[in-house]
Amino acid sequence: MYSKVQPLITASNNPDFKRQYKEIQAVLFNLLDSPVKSTYHIGGTSHFSYPTEPVLDILVGVNNLHDITALDEKRLNYEGFYRLHHSYKKKVIMAKFNNLIELKQVVRLHILQQDSDLFEQYLTVHDYLSNDQNVAMSFAQRKQEILNNVETIRAYENQKQQVFSTLYKQIPKK
Repeated sequence: MYSKVQPLITASNNPDFKRQYKEIQAVLFNLLDSPVKSTYHIGGTSHFSYPTEPVLDILVGVNNLHDITALDEKRLNYEGFYRLHHSYKKKVIMAKFNNLIELKQVVRLHILQQDSDLFEQYLTVHDYLSNDQNVAMSFAQRKQEILNNVETIRAYENQKQQVFSTLYKQIPKK
């Protein structure tokens, strides 16, 4: 798998991520006996409030993570998605790659139980980053600091997740 973080992009040089999201959303809902209950286009490619990796991130809500069975994984494999086997807590990550040689991630499915705290955290942080330019700029600076200090995409993603968790704790509760 491609081990480096891909160069960051901005809105001025992005492919049509909204169209790609709609196409993948249709695939997810049209799987036979699909366990998918909701999808959201999340991350930088949904709003370009800050430079971001050229990866379409999709939050996928299911009733229960156990609903993602081997059969569903096989169906997603046919659509070009492969499960990433890392020690993710309370989520399943599946990715689509640019090709099977370079293995650069182009789409990431973050599959979570939709009634979980983590699912709510994803949506809340996404909304905050989408709608508060000061928070987005601060996040962009933090991402760049992480990029300057890590060698691998795994280290980058782990540190970015810590930033998300910290940011979530700072969001004023309604």
